[in-house]
Amino acid sequence: MSAIFEQQQLQQQQQWNIDVALPEVDWQLVGEDPEALPRLQKPRYKQDDYNPKWVRYTAHNKEGYCDTCGRWLQLKNSAYWYHKQFYHGISSVSGKPFLEPLEQRISSEGVIEGLCHQCGYFVPICNGKRQKNSLLWYKHAHKVLFFVEPFLFF
Repeated sequence: MSAIFEQQQLQQQQQWNIDVALPEVDWQLVGEDPEALPRLQKPRYKQDDYNPKWVRYTAHNKEGYCDTCGRWLQLKNSAYWYHKQFYHGISSVSGKPFLEPLEQRISSEGVIEGLCHQCGYFVPICNGKRQKNSLLWYKHAHKVLFFVEPFLFF
């Protein structure tokens, strides 16, 4: 069954011009629940980095595969939306990564700040405890992209 499945998925990938590899399939889980079999989801447009290319299950149990880190996340409760936007910095509006800060500095409190291209202010990127986490920057970037330029991508 796996060879036929992989062949069908490859044909659909070529048809939709998707170059993301098939996620690892847990065949024991598929044996228990056939909806656990990953299937391709048609992209909104070519080179959309936000929408999950692979999904499994349906309705309120539907999950999307994060091709950046290899995790399955629920779509119904916005876990996938939150994860892609605020951990990987991919906008759900544009489907592209948020812009990086124009400039960075360290404030007197030890907070790393970035100069926003949109509002012109220095905003926190991360605090001293989480140096590698850009959650604060991504939240700001989402806010200014959504509220300042809502029609930029439509």
